[in-house]
Amino acid sequence: MRNTLRAADSLPARAAARLLAWSAGHVAPAHRAWVSALAGELEVIEGGPARLRWALGGLSLVHNDWRNTMSSRTWPSWPDLLRTCVFGLALGAVLMVGIVWSNVIVPSHESDSEYTTWYGVFYLSLLFYFGLAGAVASMGRGSLAHSALAGAATAVISLGLALVTFVVIDNLFLDIVMTQPDKVAGFRQSGMSSQRDYVNQGLWAASIVLIFVGGVGAGCGLAGGSLYRRLRRPRPQVA
Repeated sequence: MRNTLRAADSLPARAAARLLAWSAGHVAPAHRAWVSALAGELEVIEGGPARLRWALGGLSLVHNDWRNTMSSRTWPSWPDLLRTCVFGLALGAVLMVGIVWSNVIVPSHESDSEYTTWYGVFYLSLLFYFGLAGAVASMGRGSLAHSALAGAATAVISLGLALVTFVVIDNLFLDIVMTQPDKVAGFRQSGMSSQRDYVNQGLWAASIVLIFVGGVGAGCGLAGGSLYRRLRRPRPQVA
């Protein structure tokens, strides 16, 4: 019985010592002396439960330091987040309407190879748009990192919404989509037996490209922000 009581008393005592040791490694440098003082007084306190309650003082110091750190950290506000994403949301909405129009409402029965020049113009316009998002983000107090973030967000959000639109259309309107010459030729060459599996396989491959697209958008946004800063830089006046 006595051994049982001794073990029940030593367990919280060991826990108190370990808790103070952990607190000393996670508390702010300015408060480490306080934790050391708590540990120094631990031996004169009688009873394991009392020592454990005493050690909670070190844990409270860790909690206070963590709370002060979190309160002083600058988090993006909702207006800032909206400004970062607004270019992507706007372009995504336009792309969604265009995709539905050209694939369902007025589907085209011509090969994409006939529009190579227009596709080139479209892709160059996308790069310019990503750079424009970065330039706008750099206005005011925005940093170049914010410009890169705006460019990446614009690219991923807009093309992500376009990809989601293609997923919905290709699965809900598969009969219409599979009348496109490129889809018919690609399905025949694939050797697959399911048209749905064929289109979804292509969409899955396109989703992986979003990672690369984010990098391209970040680069364009950084270039746009840098160009804006250079144009806004005051020129030295010649006497």
